[in-house]
Amino acid sequence: MKRYLVIAVLAALLLCSAGAFADAEGVIVQSSCNILQSGEYYLVYTFAQVHNNSDSIICLDQGTFELHNGEQMLASQNVTRMWPYFLNPGEDGYLFDIVSFEPDEDGTPVVPSVTAIDYNITYMPVAQAFGSMDLSAVSEIETGAADGSLRVVCEITNPSDEAAYEPNISFGLYTDAGQMIYADGMTLEGVGIPAGGTVLVRFDVEEAFVSQWTSYGVTPTQAHVNASFRTETD
Repeated sequence: MKRYLVIAVLAALLLCSAGAFADAEGVIVQSSCNILQSGEYYLVYTFAQVHNNSDSIICLDQGTFELHNGEQMLASQNVTRMWPYFLNPGEDGYLFDIVSFEPDEDGTPVVPSVTAIDYNITYMPVAQAFGSMDLSAVSEIETGAADGSLRVVCEITNPSDEAAYEPNISFGLYTDAGQMIYADGMTLEGVGIPAGGTVLVRFDVEEAFVSQWTSYGVTPTQAHVNASFRTETD
């Protein structure tokens, strides 16, 4: 996920739930956003949990999302990608993007007020031979860092009998009530996990996000991790 130096001047947290699953391949289960200031710009960090509701492996074909304030559409933007890239039946993945709001003509910062996030996404079925192989993942949330940040430490184990090169790791942070408030992910480029081997991966969540959650009385207590890799024959 692209990083920004952000200052939480205005704290804002939006939590949305999509309700029951529809007869669709991929379903947005819930979404959230954080609004932070960076200089004269306001950045809306958007997150969404995607569930594969089909019997097939799926990947993102194309998609857009809109930010709304009531009936007013504030912004529309393309979805950049889904993590993991391939989502197995019954699995959950994540979307995370950033929308930037520029100052107005007078140079006054534009503070967005977001009440809803509307996703419009199509998915592509993927043949079993081209899917990903799951890795075992155990996670722990570490708090109390000197800079106020939060860390998610993921222990990734390769249970297969072949090396797992360039594994894809993604996760969502959830409250005790099951509300997703953050998501992130990365591909470990140039890294291979030998058969039966284990690696530790650490994600640092910036203090600006943590301060914002604290101001709203929202605490992440669970990290749901998805880890997988593709074989060299894919």
